[in-house]
Amino acid sequence: MKINNAGLIFSLLSMVTLGVSNYLYKRSTEFLGPTNTTFFYYMFSSVLAIIVWLLFREKERVTAPGLLWPALLAVFLFISVWTFNYAVQFIDVSVASTIRSLCFVITIFLAIFLSQEKLTTKDWIAVVFAVLALILFGTRDENIK
Repeated sequence: MKINNAGLIFSLLSMVTLGVSNYLYKRSTEFLGPTNTTFFYYMFSSVLAIIVWLLFREKERVTAPGLLWPALLAVFLFISVWTFNYAVQFIDVSVASTIRSLCFVITIFLAIFLSQEKLTTKDWIAVVFAVLALILFGTRDENIK
């Protein structure tokens, strides 16, 4: 697939907003707790999602079997957000975010084993470097301030 500017801009925006949200999770859980934070996150997200859906929805026909995919997605995203909100009560948000950033490894394995996608040698080298970079970033010497 060809890389274009719109794809890069949306990817960067996604990266920035996820980074900001990881930081905000910690602040929110300090005031509301992890379960309340998760509840209100989804409540406010529902309002935003309805507005976006009404303005920009696709024209494809929605079928009951097709709704299984977003339902599964909602379950996994909910668990991800809720468990992250609990994690930041016990460890630094930077460590929790770093661990969470390794999610691409799970995505790669699912794509390989369930969708039979193939990675080149260059892809595997990039994965190893990315994992190593995240591990190095996420582990810090507490004596260094």
